[in-house]
Amino acid sequence: MAPVNKKKLADSVIEEIKRMIQSGELKEGDKLPNQNEFATQLGVSRTSLREALSALTRLGAIEQRPGLGTVIRSRVSTLFADHLTPSLMSDQKAYIELIEARRFVEVGAAELAAKNATPGQMTELAGIFREMAKAVQAGRIEDYTEKDVAFHFLVAKASQNRFILNLFVTIRGIMEQYMRESFQVLPWMLKRSLKFHQDIFEAIKDRDPSRAVSQMEKHILNVQEVVEQYYRNAEDTRQPAEKNEKKS
Repeated sequence: MAPVNKKKLADSVIEEIKRMIQSGELKEGDKLPNQNEFATQLGVSRTSLREALSALTRLGAIEQRPGLGTVIRSRVSTLFADHLTPSLMSDQKAYIELIEARRFVEVGAAELAAKNATPGQMTELAGIFREMAKAVQAGRIEDYTEKDVAFHFLVAKASQNRFILNLFVTIRGIMEQYMRESFQVLPWMLKRSLKFHQDIFEAIKDRDPSRAVSQMEKHILNVQEVVEQYYRNAEDTRQPAEKNEKKS
């Protein structure tokens, strides 16, 4: 395994994993090293590695398996395409569908987490929330996104329901990219997002399933409302420009 060119960052990580698959170093079902170890081996930051792994997850080349880690799924042809997918924010229908899926999966997860979370998971959830607060205070969007996804993953895990956890893992990679793009476009969402997560955490900590359901649903519906407004504003801006272009 050779260190990648740091100038290329995430793209170089993807190219190196492609090379490893083509050479037979990695095969379907193989587990990748943990992120700290893998980033060191490749000579890149964990941030660059996470970006590359998120892209490969969206392409279906790898998947996160609970209790196992990051695993090579298959030698899919999309892995060997020259370019990655464009910004997901440009796909309004997919974005709304993802939010709808999150609502149905995560509201139930929150209800069960309030009933079933272990003391250790409660402590871990509190720690993640504190890191989220620090990231907001420092304006670190990348760190906040990582902790946001970790928070929701732990809620799904704390449900103690393997099927809910697997459903969440299915959407985790693409959900992370949508979050990152949303916060980049709408950075003011960070503080509002943090308050929703505080309310969710407190409901789970208080072992109040109905409040956990309510707070999680409010959070996801608020995301949907903000995103739909973003698309409406974008459409309102685009239409006058198109009319002027036709006149000229």
